[in-house]
Amino acid sequence: MSFSSLSEYISSLGDKEKEYILRFIKLMESEYPKLKLRFSFSMPMWWFGEKMKDGYVGVSATKSRFTLHVSSESYVRDIEKERPELKYGKQCVSISYKTEEDFLFLEKKAREFVSINIGEK
Repeated sequence: MSFSSLSEYISSLGDKEKEYILRFIKLMESEYPKLKLRFSFSMPMWWFGEKMKDGYVGVSATKSRFTLHVSSESYVRDIEKERPELKYGKQCVSISYKTEEDFLFLEKKAREFVSINIGEK
């Protein structure tokens, strides 16, 4: 489904999906205030430069999965070596909503990826 705004996207989510998305947005706003939240490809994203090709991190949620999207396939492959039991796409890592540990792991990996790309934290 395609959404035209972040608020429309968030209002379409169930409770758990909304919780994870809002937690991630809060994390990015508090730890990386210089990165501007964008709504692109029907998901919250933060670009590291003026254009998406400069690198990005984003998140999406479905009823069964929370997904971290990054601009590096090799970074996703590195995560896969560390946690092969998670679900992977070309430039994304997905978790179920079963454990807090998995969400905290994705938060950690997002922080690491952002730091690598913007040179902070």
